[in-house]
Amino acid sequence: MPRHGFAFVVVVVAGLGCASLGQASPDATAWLAAGDSALAKFDLRAATVAYEKARRGAPASYEAAWKLARAAADSATNSSERADQRRLCQTADTLARAAVALNPSGSKGHLYRAIALGKLALFEGGKKKVRLSHAIKAEADSALALNPSEDLAHHVVGVWNREVVGLPGLLKLFANTFFGSLPQASLDSALVHLRRAEALRPDVIPHRVELGITLAAAKRYPEAAAELQAALDLPTGWVTDGFYRAKARKALADVRRHLD
Repeated sequence: MPRHGFAFVVVVVAGLGCASLGQASPDATAWLAAGDSALAKFDLRAATVAYEKARRGAPASYEAAWKLARAAADSATNSSERADQRRLCQTADTLARAAVALNPSGSKGHLYRAIALGKLALFEGGKKKVRLSHAIKAEADSALALNPSEDLAHHVVGVWNREVVGLPGLLKLFANTFFGSLPQASLDSALVHLRRAEALRPDVIPHRVELGITLAAAKRYPEAAAELQAALDLPTGWVTDGFYRAKARKALADVRRHLD
């Protein structure tokens, strides 16, 4: 998930969607289990293949749709090729839309749509970023309304607040002129949501990384350094953790320059 701009991270606690697997064939159910097993071994490629087979076997399965959306978003985070990143983000958005259509009351479809749009915003100019920001916030808010304990949705809302606060003045003027204003954002709200994400899942590296970066944006450098170091000290728990460790090391080096 993230470079500069609307950098919404992708790390998530594996969990079942709200739709019943009764819609899936026995083979599709087995492929979903195989995908989960592959992720537990940090094999994203094998997990993606398994979830693709599950979705082909059970196109009405909400779980297959959102898990394949998650895999596409994670693959975009790990890719070093810009064209592949964009394509994978678009795929994640399409799959997340499908998940929402299958089960509008499930949080995961809305969550992964917010993540996919946040990642797509990385490839857009400022004005398109502003347009996408409304949809990102709306989808993340929908996920939280459906499941207030969705740690990654708190994460997304936290980073969204930080990035909107950091928008240049001309973009904010554009937003106010053509959209009637952006939703309210603040670093305080960013910190509240990121701390909530961390409290829900203290073992998730990206929560601590983005909290550390946000504390640095608020010029709270000692706290930022502590969070970033804590992120680096955690064991690997998800397929994108290598990306976030690299991000933490860079951010920590920047923070230490302010502490010297």
